[in-house]
This record gives sequence, structure tokens and C-alpha cells, in this order.
Amino acid sequence: MKYYLGIDGGGTRTTAVVSDENGKVLVKSVDKSINFYSVGMEKARENLTNVINDIYKNIGEIEFEGAFIGCSALDNKADEETINTLCNGIIKSKKLGMNSDVYVALASSGEDECRVVAICGTGSIVAGIDENGNVKTKGGWGHIFGDEGSAYSIAVNSLKACAMLYDEGQITPLVKAAQDYFDVDDLRKAIDKIYSPEATKDILAGFSQKVGEIANGDFVAKTVVLNEAHYFSKTVLALLNEMKNCTLLSLYGGVFQNNELFRNSFIEDIKEFHSDLKIELLTLPPEESALKIAREMQ
Repeated sequence: MKYYLGIDGGGTRTTAVVSDENGKVLVKSVDKSINFYSVGMEKARENLTNVINDIYKNIGEIEFEGAFIGCSALDNKADEETINTLCNGIIKSKKLGMNSDVYVALASSGEDECRVVAICGTGSIVAGIDENGNVKTKGGWGHIFGDEGSAYSIAVNSLKACAMLYDEGQITPLVKAAQDYFDVDDLRKAIDKIYSPEATKDILAGFSQKVGEIANGDFVAKTVVLNEAHYFSKTVLALLNEMKNCTLLSLYGGVFQNNELFRNSFIEDIKEFHSDLKIELLTLPPEESALKIAREMQ
């Protein structure tokens, strides 16, 4: 029997699936991020090892016929050195490829000749395929000088707002949500936790879910969410304006999937300029698209 491996390595978690030669999914494994820019190469290899070892526990220590990884640390196709640095000694495969997670998401977005995928997870990015098969990208600048609309950006800007509210003596629902998330009874006690080495990018980004849950009842939280949706819509519009024939915009990532206020505001911004554009949540999991790519590798 031949085995194939597909991996979606996002900013928060890594999801891997294995199928046989008939496309039947045999096992799925989930672990922490393999984004080596966020967690470091050593930790990324450790997390990848955990995923693969979990697979081996279920189906044995096999060699894959083909394996493909979508990794949020990448902007385009990985070179051999990067693939080996991350995967050597961990994945045994006759063919092994790696590209950005948005490349894999694009493969999940259907068969429209000209289409775009917008991703808002831990980070944010938008990419599209034009009618000539060319891939174009906007955003994806990372959390230091980009990633508007991402869970990390929502969380950090909400925390900045919390600090201002706290200093003004206002213990609002948003401030209370921050105290609950970091398990402290006073916001100042969260400082040590937020600046701790253990407070990785994905942990901080997790606060965005709490922000989304209270946004409809908290003015500041709602303002942050709406601003982030607006900022990211501008990035997406910049790409759509270059792809005049685009017929489909697919949305992927935890922010789009879990934050209805963000999603609806974003769609409203896009529809103002592209009223006929079809916009929908991505339905095929990217790890399964990575699996499809792995099975088609030559």
C-alpha cells in the first residue's frame, strides 16, 4: 500500500493527514505550530516530530510516497535547504515539497479560473491566482509591521486598549476578559505573563477569541474588531483591484470562522467595491489540499 502525507502548518497549530493511494484518509494528527519564524527552528522540528510520531503510532513507521507541507513561515516555494532543515530525520518520503500555507489554501479554493483566498488566523495574508495562472500576494508582513486583521493584531491592540482603560480607572468587560484570559485578578499582574518567554505568539493571539465573544457588548472591543476588519479589507481590495476578473473570494482562518462581527464587516467593505464577487468560507481543509498536492507530485 502507498501512503501520502499532507500538512497544514499554521501559526497556531499543525494539522497532518495521511491517505492511501485511493485517497482514503487513514489518520489525522494535530500539534503545535511549525512556523519556525514564530517558535524557532528547534521548536518547529519538535512539534513536527510530535505530529509524525503520533501518525506512526497509528499506522506504523512507514515511508510516504509523497508528502507536502503548507507552512505559514513561508512566502513561496521552499528551497531544498529549508525543507531539509525542518524535515530531515523526521519525515521519510520519496517526494517532499513545501510552500506557504496560503498556497495550499488556494488549492482548496475550487476551480474558478481567477480566484483569491484571504486568510486571517494567527497571522494574515491574501493571495490569488489570475486567469494566466500567476500567483499574486498582498499582506503577510508578519506581526511586527503587518498582519492587520489577524488574531494576533486583534489581541495586541485590545491589550493596548485595556492598558489605557485600566490607567483611566475603567475596569470594563474588555479589561475583565483580559484578566480572566491571563488568570489574574488585577491587570498589572498580567505584565509578567504577557512578557514571559512562555507567552508565545499563538498564546497571545488566543485572546482575540475572548475579544470577539464580548465585542457586541463592549464598545472598545467592537471598535478594535471593526478597525481590524477594515484594515485587512484594504489589503484584500489592493489585490482584487489588480485582479479585475476575479470571481471568487474564499475566507479561511479562525478569525473569519469564529468572529461573525469581523466577517460581516469585512464582507461589507469588499462588497462596496465588488458587489458581484462571490464570497464564501473555505470548506475544504487546507491539510486535505496539501494531501491532494502530495498525491499529484511527480
